[in-house]
Amino acid sequence: MYHLLESYIMRRIVHRDSPKNYNKLVESLIHGHVLDYESLKQVLLERQDTSMIVPDDEDLEEAFQESNLANKQAKGVLYLIESGYRSEKSATDLLGFNEYTLEHLMPKKWRNHWPSCKTEEEANERDKRLLKLGNLAIITQKLNTAIRDDDWQSKKQGRGRKNGLNICAAGLITCQDALRCEKWTEKEIRKRGESLFEMAAEVWKIK
Repeated sequence: MYHLLESYIMRRIVHRDSPKNYNKLVESLIHGHVLDYESLKQVLLERQDTSMIVPDDEDLEEAFQESNLANKQAKGVLYLIESGYRSEKSATDLLGFNEYTLEHLMPKKWRNHWPSCKTEEEANERDKRLLKLGNLAIITQKLNTAIRDDDWQSKKQGRGRKNGLNICAAGLITCQDALRCEKWTEKEIRKRGESLFEMAAEVWKIK
């Protein structure tokens, strides 16, 4: 039941749905004596109030491409995907939530060291795309400012004693595919958004 509630809430967070009526939902579960998994699933899936519906996989897939989440929300989404999807035999242990920091793979200051766009319109689109979940990652320590805004290869490899993503994101399933990319562009951001959706749909199953 706890996992079902997590799935319900996390789908709604990614989809940018309002949490304002959760108190009424919980009250209805208590007064309705909803005490088992099947009863809870039935209540959640059959709600008539459109403001409290469960986003389906199609909604969730679109949200992973288009939603802009607050940093703490994005960090929570990525952390729970990581914790729910990884194997118990993973080479690295999952640390506590507060042991991770959120990182933009393509930095907001990409104009300093990244390839330029052909038009201002493309640049504006890039600015929007880098805020999506496909460009966000949880890592074990903040990158040095010089590394954070550096070109993609330098950002991965680091420089001297300044660690890059290859070390700070080592062993994290949600970042593995990104670290294999030779380039990091809007196309890769979209592809990773799709990959994160597929993991999330598996972790946060409803039906």
